[in-house]
Parts: sequence; C-alpha cells; structure tokens
Amino acid sequence: MNNYLDITKSVIISSPAGSGKTEKLARRYISLLKNGVEVERILAITFTDKAAAEMKQRILRILKDEESELFSKLIERVSLMRVTTIHSFCGTLLRRFSFEAAIDPNYRIEEALNSRITWEEIIYEILMEAGVRSQKARGRNDLVLQTISEKGFRGLADLNKIINYLYEKRPFSIEAELICPLTVPPSLIEELKNWPGAGKAIEDYENVFKNSGRLAMSEKYFLTGVKEPKKRPPAGFKGIADYQGWALKMYLYWTGRKLEEHSQRAQRIKNIFMKCNETYRNKKRLRGILDFSDLEYLAYKLLLENPEWTNILYAFDEKTDHILVDEFQDTNNFQWAIIDSLTEEWRSGLGAKREAGTKPTIFLVGDGKQSIYLFRGANVELFSRAKEKLNAWLGKEFYYEEVKENFRSLPAIINFTNHVFLKLMDAREDSPFWKTGYSPLTFARSAEGLEPSQSGKVDLLLLDDKEEPISQTKKSEAELIAKKIQCLINSHVIFDRKTKAKRICKYMDIAVLLRKRTHLKKYEEALRHYGIPFVAVKGIGFYQEPETAMLRALVYFLSNPKDDYSLYVLLKSPLFLLDEAVIIKAMRAEGDCLFSKLITADETKGSGAFLQELLSQLPRLPVAELIETALSRTGAWKYFHEPQRRANIKKFIRMIEELEADGRSLIKLRDFLQHTYDKDDEPKANVNTEGMDAVKIMTIHASKGLEFPVVFVPGIEEEFKLKTAESLVYEKGGRLFFRYEPESAI
Repeated sequence: MNNYLDITKSVIISSPAGSGKTEKLARRYISLLKNGVEVERILAITFTDKAAAEMKQRILRILKDEESELFSKLIERVSLMRVTTIHSFCGTLLRRFSFEAAIDPNYRIEEALNSRITWEEIIYEILMEAGVRSQKARGRNDLVLQTISEKGFRGLADLNKIINYLYEKRPFSIEAELICPLTVPPSLIEELKNWPGAGKAIEDYENVFKNSGRLAMSEKYFLTGVKEPKKRPPAGFKGIADYQGWALKMYLYWTGRKLEEHSQRAQRIKNIFMKCNETYRNKKRLRGILDFSDLEYLAYKLLLENPEWTNILYAFDEKTDHILVDEFQDTNNFQWAIIDSLTEEWRSGLGAKREAGTKPTIFLVGDGKQSIYLFRGANVELFSRAKEKLNAWLGKEFYYEEVKENFRSLPAIINFTNHVFLKLMDAREDSPFWKTGYSPLTFARSAEGLEPSQSGKVDLLLLDDKEEPISQTKKSEAELIAKKIQCLINSHVIFDRKTKAKRICKYMDIAVLLRKRTHLKKYEEALRHYGIPFVAVKGIGFYQEPETAMLRALVYFLSNPKDDYSLYVLLKSPLFLLDEAVIIKAMRAEGDCLFSKLITADETKGSGAFLQELLSQLPRLPVAELIETALSRTGAWKYFHEPQRRANIKKFIRMIEELEADGRSLIKLRDFLQHTYDKDDEPKANVNTEGMDAVKIMTIHASKGLEFPVVFVPGIEEEFKLKTAESLVYEKGGRLFFRYEPESAI
C-alpha cells in the first residue's frame, strides 16, 4: 500500500480548498486505530478549538457509520482522545513540566482584555518615565523626546503603535535579531567635502537630507529612474564623469547615514519594547498567570533550551507514537520547532521505539495557497521545507501526495479559478520557497440532482468608468451588489446540497466576501438602504456602535454624576427616550449640574429618581449588574431587536464583568472606556447566524472552510499593500529579524 493510509510511512498531503483534507486526516486517524494503535498514543493537532471539536466529531461519525465495533470501543475511551490545538498541547506540556519551565503549575490564562489593559498601562508608564528621565538629563538622543520634538504627540502615538505591534507579534518580536547596517567611514564625508568643485552642492544636499528620514530622498537627488547617476552636474564640477563619481559616493554616504540612524532608532524601540515586556512578565509571574502567546513560546524554550530537554522529550516519546497536524500551512516557526523537536529521535532511526519494533510517524496536511495566518507568524515556506526534510530523512518511509480533486465547487467556478490563478501563481522549479505555485483543480463533486445547464456561473459586475473618490466608488460598488441581490432573491434557482433538491435563492445563501473591513460600513449601509437583512460576521467598530455609546455614557455618569454631556446622551438614548424640549426645560431648574436639575424638574423627576437609585446601589452591586438593571427596568432591550445590537450589548456587559473580576474600580472602568473611545478596529460581538435568513458579510479570511451557493467578491481592482508594519518583524532562512523603516505605514 502506497497511500496516505499506510501507517508505516510518514506523510505530507498538499490538499487544496474543497478537496477534503480534514476528511483525509480523520481517515488516517481511523487507519491507525484499525491497526491496533491505542487512542492515547495518537496526537492530532489543529489550530482552533472549533476545528479540534469538529475533527473529533468527524472521526466519531465515520466510525459510527462504518466501523460500529471500533466506535463502541472508542466511545468508552473518548476522554483519552488527544485531538487538540497547538496552544492547548503546549499548555498541557507546561503544566506537566512546570518546575522545569519555572512557572506556577496552577497558572491560569489571562483574559485578552485584561492583558491588553495591563500592557497599555505599562507602555504609558515606561514611555513617560523614559521621557522624564531624559529631560532631567537633557538627553538629546532620547527616543521619546526626539519623537515628540519631530512629530509632536502624534509621533508619540505612532511610537506607541509600533510597540503595540511588537506586543501583538510576541513571541517573534522577543527573539528577533536586530539588522545592523554597515558603518559609514567618518573619513568619507571629509573626502566628499574636499572634492574639487563640490563647493555649495554639499551644503545644499546636507540641508535636504538632514531634515528627511526617507532613504528614497537620496535616490531622488542623485540617481535617475533606472538607478544610474544623473548626468547634469551642478556648477563647479569639471564634467559629467567627475560629478558622477562624487554623486555616487555622496549617495552611498547618505544612504549609509540614514541606515545607521534607522538602526539606532530600531535599537531604542526594541529596548523600550523589551523593558515593557520584562515588566509585563514580572507582573504576570506575581499573579500566577500566562497569556495566550506565552504558551508556545515557553513550550519552545522548554523543549529546545532547557537543560532537562532530553528527559522531557523522553517523557513525551514514551506516550506518543503518531503525530497528525491539520492546516500545516498556518504553522509558524515556533510551532514547527516544537513539532520538529518532538519527532527528532523518530527520524534518526534510533530510540526505544525502533528497538521495540514500533514505527512512529508524522502526518501533515495543508495547502500553501491557503496560508492565512501571516499576522500570527505563519510561515508558508515551512510547508515546502518540511517536505524536503522528511524526504531526506526518511526516504522510502516517506510519502507525498498532491490532491487536485475539488468536491465543493461547480465546473464553471473551477474553470474560472484555474484560468485566473494559473497566471497569477506561476511558480517555477527555481522559485523561492515562499512562492506557492498553482495546480489546476478537477471537478469531483457528485452531479446528482444537477442538470447539464447547472454548471455554475461567474459574473463580472462593472461600475461606470468615471473618476470619483474611493469612498464614493465603494458606495457605488455596494449599491450595485445590493441591487443584484434583490434580483436574485425569489428568482434565482440554486441546488441545496443538504436536501439534494432545487429551490429558490434565499438571503442566507448569499455571502459578500471582503479583502479587509476598511469599507465595511459602506456595504452595511447599502444593504440596509435596500431592505436586505444581513449579518456582518466579525465586523469591526464595536466602540462606535450606538448601543456601545449608550452604555459607555451610563458608566461615565455612574463614575461622575456631574458629567452633563454623558447624562444628556443617556437621556436621549433608548434607556429614557426623553424629548429634546423636555431636557432643555429641565436645565432651567435649580441645581449645580444637569443631574440635580433633573431631580427637581417636574417632567424628569421619574428619570432622576431611577438614576439616583442606581447610584445608591453602587457600593454593593457590580457595575455590570447595574447596567443589566437599567436595560430591563427601562425596557430598552426591545429597541435593540437586531441580533447584532443585542450581541454587542452582551459583549459590553461581559467586558465590564471581566474588568471588575480583575479588581478594576469604577474610575478604572471609565479610564479604559475613554482609552478605547476612538479604537475603530475592535470586533463587534459574534452572532450565531445558524438558521438566520440574512446575507453574510465577512472577510475572505473569516470565510475559510464555509460554503455558499452565491458569493460576491468586491474590490478585486485593489492593489496589495506590500509595505506595512508587517515588515518590522520578519523571518528569513529560519531566523527572525527586527527592522525599523520610517517609510513603513505603521
């Protein structure tokens, strides 16, 4: 047998979307069980809790349908199934070897919200401390003062953003090495100044460059568009050749100078980040907590750098014979290093397993074209490297398979995809590891119930070719999609794969897939305008939603009853629904603030009394409970009938509960809400859309693994943003690097 079910071989399967790669992993797992492997000796790793739960259910379903006897045996030992996420596995490893890892064995995982608040407080304290310390020492080279001097407090916000970016990139940013450019010889500038004919030219150029942080500026002044020295020398030079020699050296000098400055700035940024991280780590240690990113980093340190690593690996090896990894294309360097170290002895052909006649195996399944977790450090190159390594290590005991069948899409969709992506993803044999090639898909979906004419369709919707601002273009595009949806509803026929019958298209059959959420509001507004029910899956702008603004105003008022503006927002909201004229009339009553006037004015006494009651309960009831009381007693819930609105309210209450559970006072709650006021990238609450007849709007990223009969993909004309803050921390040749470029869009 020479296929992926041969349990004597280690296997890598390259399996594209819709080809059943998760099914193949489940079948491999079952093949191991059928060949007598004990369930507790199999470790199956995937990347989300949902995927792990679905994997376990799929294995059990197949066994129930096809291997009833084996199913009965497994169901008795189902608690021993090790189908888990990489982070959960790392957590188990750390608890087992907590002494070696130097952590509290009873550690708990910090809630993401509390982690973020603690980190923000640390950044603020350290940046302010650095600025004050440098100001006292009159330190001109201090990063904080230099940043404020150059860009004002907007520059400080940018610096905060960079450090927050490095926080998001942990653990990669902790381990990253600094790129240090070559040092510019001090003698070079003297040579340039003394060059015959240079004269005033060097002063002019120095004035330009010393006020610019952009490397591109030196190219603009010294080089042509094809990167050759310019041929029109300023007055004073002997000729073109003389000027070109000077200009080339001048260009190299200023480029080197700027690279040195960037390197120094990068070092200062990293120093501040590392100090923040050390402070954060100490705070976590004192409280006996870890955060999500600590798990794989500490497991990595435990397995690769701990003096007891051989004993740890032996203990793991003693209990595990087979490792299966799903969605391998989303693996990052640390995760692969962990898996690699766990299987090192297996590949060497040595160890107790071989002596006992056991053949341990590793099974990896994924698709380089679907690598979507770059922002979490996923490295698609690992997919190609793992294939080369396993082939070199195991030879005939390694099997590789590339699957091309697609069981999901109709012929027209497959043909269109093949036609486009064969041109876009043209990777040759000599292409770098990261450049993923495209292999044409073949139609393998069951044709049951389909007529020859029902092969699917791809439509290209074009706007009028006219110049207009991008916001207007997106608005027009959204309206075009909304109109098309209206045409499809109650007229377009689809094939329902669950019922295996044809029916009329519903809203729930339609998805709008966005590359990013930047213009999400435009699509929401268009669908709302045309009366089309929709749900924005993992939409953003949580803090800007009206229901969030209402509850934020309530917390503000509870923390300071003299906050007239917040009280005004409350009174106008669905909590009280007071008319503008009534509020204005109340403001004429006696009192030193709107609240005291509210209590005495005839038409607002009831509202004032209720608010007074809430304030009186503050010492003995949590704020989250008071919010729930306000919503139920005023009947405000009925005004938030949309599922998204209700879910957002529940998310806000949960956030307050988490913060209070962590010991945050009412003033701290207010500070947190003030800090997040203009944070426009916070996701809205998740909404359970199952059975809901509504169009789904989501990112392409969020749609992975889902199916819809009708899909809209707007914005295909947009270019990729190649230079972003992502370039701050990057991987090359198995090593992590840190760099700073002022040109990066941070």
